[in-house]
Amino acid sequence: MKMSEKIKTYRKKKGMTLKVLAGKTGCTDAYISQIETGKAVPSINILKRLAEALEVQIKDLLSDEEQQDKFFLSKEKRTRIIYPGSHIIAELLVSKISNKSMEPLYKIVPVGCKSQGEHRHAGEEFGYILKGKLELKIGDQIKTLEPGDSFYFSSSLPHSYKNVGDVDVETIWVVSPPVL
Repeated sequence: MKMSEKIKTYRKKKGMTLKVLAGKTGCTDAYISQIETGKAVPSINILKRLAEALEVQIKDLLSDEEQQDKFFLSKEKRTRIIYPGSHIIAELLVSKISNKSMEPLYKIVPVGCKSQGEHRHAGEEFGYILKGKLELKIGDQIKTLEPGDSFYFSSSLPHSYKNVGDVDVETIWVVSPPVL
């Protein structure tokens, strides 16, 4: 079942109308309808609000029950996430993260985009730059990474990033344990 279908199913199980769910998430009912029909992809921020309103975890909305026991995931079946306040896109490289110890992502950071401030959380992160120039700040260290470069750090350190090149940055980014 797709994320859009799951949101609609959870909403109906709770006996909520589009208007009620919209009110709980700070969205319009038209936008919730677009999400439920697959015409719009919610940002992580909106996805968190939807999960809270529906009293489920984000991973429950993202997991694909039809794919959960499969070893492979085709490009067309990836779950796409748009980060709030930016045009940064991440695609989950696994079909279900609820039973995984890591969260592998294909992340695209468009020209001029950056993370929304510094982040810290439990775990570790690894990444490999496929394309573009990514400036990564970890603690008080700053490094510009180019294609073929990689990084690995404790997520408990404050970290942020930004695209400092003239093309979109494409990365494989792995977070352990999953934060979604």
